Amino acid sequence: MCIAVALLLGACGQGTRAVTEADKSSLAAHETQWAQRSFHSYTFDYSEARLTTSYNVHITVTYDSVTNVTDNLTRQPPAVPRTWPTIDLLFGEADFFANDGDYSVTIDYDATYGHLTLLSAQPSNPGGSFLARIANLQPTE
Repeated sequence: MCIAVALLLGACGQGTRAVTEADKSSLAAHETQWAQRSFHSYTFDYSEARLTTSYNVHITVTYDSVTNVTDNLTRQPPAVPRTWPTIDLLFGEADFFANDGDYSVTIDYDATYGHLTLLSAQPSNPGGSFLARIANLQPTE
C-alpha cells in the first residue's frame, strides 16, 4: 500500500493536466506508430498503482496476446489473478481517459516504437487515480 501511495503522490508532481486537442493528436499519432511496428511478440516491465493496489510485473506478449506474467520481486506468477494489458490495451485505456473529459492526463511515449511509457490519469473528483509505467520493451520475434 505504501508503494501505491508513493507512486500516486509521484504522479501528482508529473504535471497532470486537462487533455488538449494537441494531446489527443499526439496520442493518435503514437498509436499509429505502434500499430505499424514489424513485430507482435514482445516483453515489457509494467507497474501500476491505483488507490489500494499496486503491481510490478514482467509481461510476455506473443502474437498480440499475453502469454506469461511474473512478479518482478518474487519471480513467481502474481498472487492476485487478473487480466494483464498488452500495449494495445494500454492505448485503449489512454484513449478512454483522454476522451472522457473527467480526467486530467499525463502520457509519455517511447521514441523508438511509440508505445506509452507513462499513463497517469487523475479524476476531477477525489479518488480513482491511475498510474502505469511501461519500461524495457523488447521485441522477441
